[in-house]
Amino acid sequence: MLVPRMSTVGAEALSAALRSFGIDAVVPPRAGERSMAMTGRFITGEECLPQRVTLADFIEAMSEPGFDRDKAAYFMPTSAGPCRFGQYANLMRKILKELGHENALVFSPTSTDQYEGIAGNVTRFKRTAWRAVVASDALRKMTYMYRPYEAESGATDRVAEDALKSLCTVLENPDLRLGRQLRLLSGVFEETRDRMAGIALKEQRGTRPLIGIVGEIFIRFNSESNQHLVRRIEAQGGEAWIADVSEWVWYTNTERERRLREAGQSFSPGMAAAKIRRWVQKHDEEGILAPLRGIFRGREEEPVEKLLEYSRPYLPHEKAMGEMTLNTGKVIAFQKAGCDGVIDASPFTCMNGIVTEAVYPHVSRDFGGIPVRIFYFDGVPIDLDSALEIFMELARGYRRKQGRG
Repeated sequence: MLVPRMSTVGAEALSAALRSFGIDAVVPPRAGERSMAMTGRFITGEECLPQRVTLADFIEAMSEPGFDRDKAAYFMPTSAGPCRFGQYANLMRKILKELGHENALVFSPTSTDQYEGIAGNVTRFKRTAWRAVVASDALRKMTYMYRPYEAESGATDRVAEDALKSLCTVLENPDLRLGRQLRLLSGVFEETRDRMAGIALKEQRGTRPLIGIVGEIFIRFNSESNQHLVRRIEAQGGEAWIADVSEWVWYTNTERERRLREAGQSFSPGMAAAKIRRWVQKHDEEGILAPLRGIFRGREEEPVEKLLEYSRPYLPHEKAMGEMTLNTGKVIAFQKAGCDGVIDASPFTCMNGIVTEAVYPHVSRDFGGIPVRIFYFDGVPIDLDSALEIFMELARGYRRKQGRG
């Protein structure tokens, strides 16, 4: 099973969770120039960048020695609605047939049923996959909090790499009971917390402009697609705080419950199952993050319900669903949490990006003039450093205006 590299941390953790269920899951290698060029044979140019990057990575994996097309499957989640992402699983099946993989399996769970198709009623796997999401989000967040301030370049990344290996070792072990698994994951973060705290710093943490990052979920996490946006923010003297993957899972939970209420099923087996699922996920999340409460104090993630409340004056979530309403609400949440600017990273011609670009000036006006900037990416390099230099100066000005130095 080839798992797309939305982010290296998240893809490796999810692959480990799949391995615990007996699936030989791996993250494909990053596509080289040849594989990227080959995608042009199969696409029209109307697809957004995440589809091209994912296809190119899959093609790179197919070209490796020993690749057995008869034993390969491709992980490509999907969703309902007008976003092009909902068509990519079907497009992938078509392209694989053109490549001679007539019997290729494209595994395509959907957000419509909260990704129940990942494992049906296999509770253990669903909880392990959820824990993989929570753990990878937390590790990424810690890394971005420490790395801008490290005295020795690479020190934070080394700790994070060791932590990821330890997390994957726990997640991929099929013999661990769920309670033991949770304790071991928490233990990894206890050790990682202490190692992070021991990193020598060149300046006090929290003294740099804090930049929130929202946008299309693949682009904001895939560093190759966004031209290493986070590292460039750090190079310009900033610190990044990126919206979590788990935010989307909480959103699908909320939407599921909303649809049940609209269908007159507020008191039904389906609603009871949704409520139990939410409780279990919250329990697991709190267990994993318990050692990090001190580090994340002041950096807590707002509940999705709060984000939807924030977005209501601009994009009511009952009508404008999905990432556009989440991103709008998250911009406001970031502002309230002390961010000095927010960047939206989206694919070129992305519907969600186009809508939110029209809304962001109103949000900025209503919340003290916080700078909000959208960057579109289509695989062709842009002069990101020059644009970021201007944006970071605006963020520093906003920071001074807020009395934060």
